Amino acid sequence: MLDELTLSLSAGRGGDGVVSLRRERYVPRGGPDGGDGGKGGDVVFEATRSVLVLDKLQRRRNVRAADGGSGGPQKRHGKNGADEVLHVPVGTIVWNEDGTQLADLWNDGQRAVVALGGGGGKGNARMASATRRTPRIAERGLPGESMKVRLELRLLAEVGLVGLPNAGKSSLLRRVTQARPKVGAYPFTTLEPYLGIAEIGYETVVIADIPGLIEGASDGAGLGAQFLQHVQRTRVLVHIVDCAVDNPLADIETVRRELEVFGHGVAEKRWLVAMNKIDLPAAAGMTDGLRATLQQRGVAAFAISAQTGEGVDELLRAVFVTVQEVREEDARAEPEEPPTVRPAAATRFNVVKIKGGYRVRGKQPEEAILRLGVESEEARAAVARRLQRQGVERALRKAGVAEGDRVRIGKAELQWPL
Repeated sequence: MLDELTLSLSAGRGGDGVVSLRRERYVPRGGPDGGDGGKGGDVVFEATRSVLVLDKLQRRRNVRAADGGSGGPQKRHGKNGADEVLHVPVGTIVWNEDGTQLADLWNDGQRAVVALGGGGGKGNARMASATRRTPRIAERGLPGESMKVRLELRLLAEVGLVGLPNAGKSSLLRRVTQARPKVGAYPFTTLEPYLGIAEIGYETVVIADIPGLIEGASDGAGLGAQFLQHVQRTRVLVHIVDCAVDNPLADIETVRRELEVFGHGVAEKRWLVAMNKIDLPAAAGMTDGLRATLQQRGVAAFAISAQTGEGVDELLRAVFVTVQEVREEDARAEPEEPPTVRPAAATRFNVVKIKGGYRVRGKQPEEAILRLGVESEEARAAVARRLQRQGVERALRKAGVAEGDRVRIGKAELQWPL
């Protein structure tokens, strides 16, 4: 099963606004009527329980949303580009190239707008003002965001089987599901988490066999550290303990300590205990005392043999009841409409002294250049007015700009005064 994938994303470009003047009979001086361009489509990830793996996206390494349409005469608005919605399994995390987490899609139906489409340009109808009644310029559409992202599918199961190595977790998973993890009488047989689906009647629950934890796992000992993160997202934990050892209660407490040290609310999850290996003579007489001790702590315990199947059905029914209770608790706590994750707002500009002039960096001033260009006198004048409103001119004066200095914004080079 593919649990990590890299994609190249390109949001749609915004459509250009247009320059148009009314041309109607009996209207000799028709005003500007150029329409705006449409917005480019976004690239959106949506979590859904109907998708279980990332494999289908492997064939779509380059994802692109639709561009916005250009405006038209008579103030016709260009068509907005369609969003590209990628359906991913619940439990998918989206990372940027630099390791920044962009979205954590934990809820069914949750959406994340990861790459924003470019804004459409204004037509000359919207560029008009009291002093510029017939503008012959229009804005260009902005390019959409482009980036590479890494998708990580965190193991997502409602029930996690935890315990020390060789406690019988893999054997129990084989017994209650169709999963076929490797089983052997030595530590760390399970080198990666296994998933299985258990059924009772029409109900199903996903169960994960988490590799064995040992003392110090939360600090990196053994194999447990790299898999503890998977326990975070389970609803219920089943502690498997080998009752053929001298002190099974000490083994349970070892695992509990590691979960508490790891934190992230793992130790507060609902949990049950499966007292395993009752088919072995060494386990005789261990279960009654252990069950009584755990019941005093409010923990239900079940004597089972994963090898023969004894007691497993009773344990499984209790697991189903507990999962259903937690599902109902989570449903009451979760919002009705999962929120849509959106990129953070862009920061303002800054001015940097360079050889022979200054460079202005920032989304707003760079967008002014992209939208209007500097090819014509009218366009340069419009850029200057926009930069003045944004406070760029004031910042340049404060930085010490002098007449004749070059001012670089994006790919454009202007001369002061603008």
